[in-house]
Amino acid sequence: MSDDLVQIGRLVFSLQGRDSGRYYLIIGTTATGRVLLADGEFRRVENPKTKNIKHLKFYDLIAESVFNKAMNGKRITNNDVRKELKSLVEKV
Repeated sequence: MSDDLVQIGRLVFSLQGRDSGRYYLIIGTTATGRVLLADGEFRRVENPKTKNIKHLKFYDLIAESVFNKAMNGKRITNNDVRKELKSLVEKV
């Protein structure tokens, strides 16, 4: 697993599964090398989607406020995720 790709706040696109075609932000990782994803609406921060990185397309866009909150130990809210996701998807 490439650690430079898996970064909290990074925009990803689901390529496989029932959620294929959806955009998410990475909000964490698991010990098994999977990532925790949230969109703030259908997949909320309290119940993130666990996904294999092979099934994701990674973008070079990072939600700075989500990343900074995670680095400072602050709680990431669904509102943060929705707002950042909306602005990043517009850039794609």
